Amino acid sequence: MPVYSVAQTLPMHVIEDIVQYVSLEHIAALPLKELPLRPKKQPKFLPLMSVCQSWRAVAGSMFYHTALLKLKDVEPHEFSSERYLTLEHVIKIGALLLVKELYVHVYVPNFCVNWDSMDTSDESTAQTLATMVSDCGDLPSVRSLKLVLTSDDGKYRRRLNTVDKPEHDKDIILKNIQTFGEHLKQHAPNAWKVEVFSNYFESRVNLDHQEDFVVDNISQLVGANVGHLSLKHVKITKPMAVKLSENTLRSLTIAYHKGTQKHIDIVRNNASTLETLCVDHITTHSMLKMTWGKTGGYHTLVYPRLKHLIINSCVGQRYLSYRQPLANPFPKLQTLICRGYFPFSSPIVLMEGRAHIRHLDITLDTALLQMYADSKVFEKGSFQNLQFVSLGWAERNIFSKRRISEQLYTITSELCAKTQVMRINNVRANLVDSKFSSIHFASNLRVLDMPYNMLDINELIPMLCSFPKLQKANVAFMDISEAASSCMPTVGMIEEYQKRYKSSFTSAWALGIHSVSFGTSRRAAELLVLLVDILTSIKRVSIDYNCPRSPYKVIHAISYVKRRKVYKNHQVQDVEFVADECW
Repeated sequence: MPVYSVAQTLPMHVIEDIVQYVSLEHIAALPLKELPLRPKKQPKFLPLMSVCQSWRAVAGSMFYHTALLKLKDVEPHEFSSERYLTLEHVIKIGALLLVKELYVHVYVPNFCVNWDSMDTSDESTAQTLATMVSDCGDLPSVRSLKLVLTSDDGKYRRRLNTVDKPEHDKDIILKNIQTFGEHLKQHAPNAWKVEVFSNYFESRVNLDHQEDFVVDNISQLVGANVGHLSLKHVKITKPMAVKLSENTLRSLTIAYHKGTQKHIDIVRNNASTLETLCVDHITTHSMLKMTWGKTGGYHTLVYPRLKHLIINSCVGQRYLSYRQPLANPFPKLQTLICRGYFPFSSPIVLMEGRAHIRHLDITLDTALLQMYADSKVFEKGSFQNLQFVSLGWAERNIFSKRRISEQLYTITSELCAKTQVMRINNVRANLVDSKFSSIHFASNLRVLDMPYNMLDINELIPMLCSFPKLQKANVAFMDISEAASSCMPTVGMIEEYQKRYKSSFTSAWALGIHSVSFGTSRRAAELLVLLVDILTSIKRVSIDYNCPRSPYKVIHAISYVKRRKVYKNHQVQDVEFVADECW
């Protein structure tokens, strides 16, 4: 093959790194209750695919990774082939083996009709769900299925209503679900990851009895050999609980966990194989029951392989002595995230996890902090391998005593000398010089996130300079004093600050401003430009979209501030100021 450019001579691992870099983009994390985005075509891969065969193989695997299974009963404009990567398009160009994930819209009303009695000569109902899957042929490369339960009240539903469907005929619905599940298993036999979404059924007000029955039983589509299962607003039925009771799951996500015994049984029955467990909207009592031994008594159920435990929106009360784990139920835990009320009143989970936990993100309260202080869990350097730490108060304790708030600063920064990412949430306390000497302990820190801690320029500069390896920081910026909130800094004041902090140095190159508290946008721009002029390593400043004071007004004012003679030929002229939540 003739070589026309240097790009064609690059080794495969270099091409993979380049394509991976091109594919990176900031996508805001969706709450667990949200529906996933439909797979759109990504034109940015097309030039890479045209370089040569090697580039086409790497970029093509990214371009065709996820395909949309489009139903012919749906209005054509809803899933336009020009915007979305449909499975029909992939089949036409012969790239079916590159598809690793199948995004399937499961229209709930379609399961409420008798598929055997549908008139196949009618173009509007020529294809049922099962037939559509059959027409796609075998999908041996598909490893992941996303099943999105959808419904609408428009033309599609009205058309289905014209078909004779018996009232409450559960046998027909179950047969349709079974038929559809068999076709999925037959044509995508290697799918080991299944995600089921049904967010908009939160109220179910608009669902009739048959559709409600479909939603309650749709989980039967999940096969027995699934290794990774994610259920978003989907009811777990008894047949499904029995099917998944043989220790096959490696990863389990349950959004809007209702705390039913079936939810708990699936978790407990897969305790020996689970490596990742994520639950959303769970009670402290249900979380505790997951650690109880199956034989009763006070035995602790151990999850020997669990590495990642994520608990969102945990509510309830902590019971001081009510069947707390007597042994560590998670001996291999590396990631512990608990947003809401921490369910364990025993310190054993964190006490035993200090040697292997790498990612710690929990919400504290005064009682929990006191318990850990008594047991010395949060001693200086007690966590040996901690890479990410995020501690903070629950919203109800946001205005807690200053002494406790300052204590949290010290604890967070001293847990581990190896910490690279540190976040402090919902704490408001003025930092004093004594704090900067204590946070010097985390000398390897790369990222600092303090979005709700108001700091002025005199506090922010020494704090950013306290971490010798800091690369990125996110803070809340406030004015020096209320008396100066309306006047602009004079040339003398600017020069005095430049002289005072002349020897100050930080390695940070990116600064995020979560919020600004100034009298005017011009005043905010003046102090922000002065800050960046002093800390010459900063190359990019991002002001959050949700900033109370309009970020666009502040950025517009910055363009005028940079014209002042005192900043002529300074490094600040090359700094990028943007309005972006990604810092």
